[in-house]
Amino acid sequence: MRHYWVFPALLAGIFATVVINPHPLIILIGGWMTWRVIRLENRRVLLTSIIAVGVVSLIAVIRCQSADHQRLSSAVDCRQVLLVMPDEVRTNGALVFATGLSQSDHQRETITYRAKSKEELEQIQSLKSPSLWRVTGTLQPIIPATNEGQFDSRFYYQQQRIFNELRIKEIDAIQQVKPRGIRQQCHQLRAMLIRYFSTMPQPLTGYCRQLIVGDNTVNNDELTSAVRRLGIIHLFCISGMHIILLVNIIQLVGTYLWLERETLDWLLIIILPLYLIIGGGSTSLVRAVLMMEVSLTHRLLKVDALDGWAISLLLGLAWNPYLLFNLGGQLSYLLSLTLQVLAGDIRPFKQCWLLGLLSLPSILCHVYEFHVLSLVASFVMIPVFSTVIFPLVLISAVIYSLLPWIGSFANTILVIFQRLLNVLASLPGEVSFGKPSLWWALVLFTMTIWLIECESRKRYCQLFTLYLICFTLIHFPLHGEVTFVDIGQGDSIIVKTPFNRRVYLIDTGGKLTFRQPAWAQSSFTSDLAHRATINYLKSQGVNRLDTIYLSHHDADHIGYLPTFLQEMKVKQVVVPAGMEKQAAFLRKVAGCPFNGQVLGVTDQSPAINRELRVLHPFTVGEGKNEDSLVVTGRFGGRLFLFTGDLDRQGELAILAKYPSLRVDVLKLGHHGSRTASDPHFLTQLQVKYAIISAGRFNRYHHPNDEVVDELKQGRISTLSTQQYGMIKYKYYGTHGRWLTKLKGDEIRWTLPNSLNS
Repeated sequence: MRHYWVFPALLAGIFATVVINPHPLIILIGGWMTWRVIRLENRRVLLTSIIAVGVVSLIAVIRCQSADHQRLSSAVDCRQVLLVMPDEVRTNGALVFATGLSQSDHQRETITYRAKSKEELEQIQSLKSPSLWRVTGTLQPIIPATNEGQFDSRFYYQQQRIFNELRIKEIDAIQQVKPRGIRQQCHQLRAMLIRYFSTMPQPLTGYCRQLIVGDNTVNNDELTSAVRRLGIIHLFCISGMHIILLVNIIQLVGTYLWLERETLDWLLIIILPLYLIIGGGSTSLVRAVLMMEVSLTHRLLKVDALDGWAISLLLGLAWNPYLLFNLGGQLSYLLSLTLQVLAGDIRPFKQCWLLGLLSLPSILCHVYEFHVLSLVASFVMIPVFSTVIFPLVLISAVIYSLLPWIGSFANTILVIFQRLLNVLASLPGEVSFGKPSLWWALVLFTMTIWLIECESRKRYCQLFTLYLICFTLIHFPLHGEVTFVDIGQGDSIIVKTPFNRRVYLIDTGGKLTFRQPAWAQSSFTSDLAHRATINYLKSQGVNRLDTIYLSHHDADHIGYLPTFLQEMKVKQVVVPAGMEKQAAFLRKVAGCPFNGQVLGVTDQSPAINRELRVLHPFTVGEGKNEDSLVVTGRFGGRLFLFTGDLDRQGELAILAKYPSLRVDVLKLGHHGSRTASDPHFLTQLQVKYAIISAGRFNRYHHPNDEVVDELKQGRISTLSTQQYGMIKYKYYGTHGRWLTKLKGDEIRWTLPNSLNS
């Protein structure tokens, strides 16, 4: 047995995953791998595996217990002194985001603050060294993802040993201090480099900040969008290739300076761990540095490249047991392992093709779509990137202050390169695949390995057939859904019929905006519709909407309409009659790639869709709350009623016009406000389930305590997005079941008293 470390590393990775997320399939794979190790009958491998699994699993258990112990159970007011590194401070308009180390209990916390003045914001932006912040605020647990397909910030920060969020109310003082130790000096150097790179023209500044110091906060959406669509985002994040190129450049310079190879190797062994901090410490950077460290010390360790990969995985898992849970970790270790085991005489084009195939299941599980060109784009881009782009960026970074004209020349080349990427990304070939289940992802991954082991036309056909079956199951599900998205203080409801024949959206959600001075205006805005509703739709293989129903003109119901018109194919938009002529509404549609119809309707208008029937408004109005579009439909044997922000007078008018109307599921009007949900309305409709869509900590105190009490007295089961996150009714034929993203007690501290009791 030549490679003693590979099986122990793989086993350690599997068991670390089981400790953090004990999925039955991963447990099964772990059992199979353990059986394989035992069958090897190699004492050295078995002993190494036991030690590796034991150590890594113990670290994972300690990390999980630490998270449970240090995470608060509720919000508390506090006064703290925080040590903040200058490179960990970001601003967006008046908003300030950072991470800090509490000087009282030495726990790291993520920080959010809204600057009170332009001078205060400039003071924060001008920080060049570590600083002590004396603050007053609220310390609270980080809220997990509340929608399927949504980025889970709690899990992300947990990997960085951050468990709580400090929302600062007042900053009493900020005092810059001298850096202590090499680590703080590296943070100060990184901040200095970010500031220096920011003086360069765009896109050169973005390339320097992303490729050299791993700073992705720079607003370079055009580039990011193109490289993501082409599947070459790994080239623009600090990765293994960057480390290899950087080491080669240092060794070349050292040779010209007449330094001995051994001296250079020891110098690199010392420098590379420091670069982990300067480069931002991403997962792929950690893997690349660890592998390079093993490679540089291979004479001492006496290991080959494959065992070097395994040792780097073990060290990476010891540093972060969550390593294999994110896309960067999966692709970084997977592709580097594949490069080690592929035949040495394989052609570069085929190598890129096979690596693209192997990474595809993991990519689909995280981003739900891919471009056909991504399977071969690396073949074209890697040589250009390694021989032109990266050296050009590095040279510009070094000499820009001395010879700005070279930086301008480099910037021109980068502009041309970026335009080329945009052209390639705009070519036909983007596939909206959807998110495979874990079972399907592992089946596709296993079949791809089987194909790589021995390529043949038959195996290609079998792999393609499996992808086709998986694609069909995602895009043409046997079930239908009525999904209430947790969109914050607003409404956003998805209705999907079986086989995704028709997909409707009732309201888009939105956020109220207030006039702010120029210094406080955001350079880019975070759109919850994209992070929540659209991400979920794409994970289900949906990239078009048959109809968007907009209940009325309030921002929390139609604010995200432009996002949907830009990201999805929309056939038609339906609004209450009269609203389709309003200038404010027409401005939202203008400038969007939308060629469908905008229809203003009343209850007397011809039927638009067979599944949803319009009950209100009765006459042409102005799109106000009292004019709300009310629609009803039967799904899975239950009748649903969606009322927008209709007031009590409108509810009673519906009862008068439709006295025989009975409803199983009611989306409460106006987010559970006292202005809606008339007791007589609830009683006559014989409602069984009430859905509340409202934001946490909303300024209107929705839902109203009296309304919730009336629901309890009427024995109406109540589900709120505040408590359960995304709420789904999944149905087959005339039967269905309720599913929620949260169990109901994870964020109880955020709930109003009426729901807590």
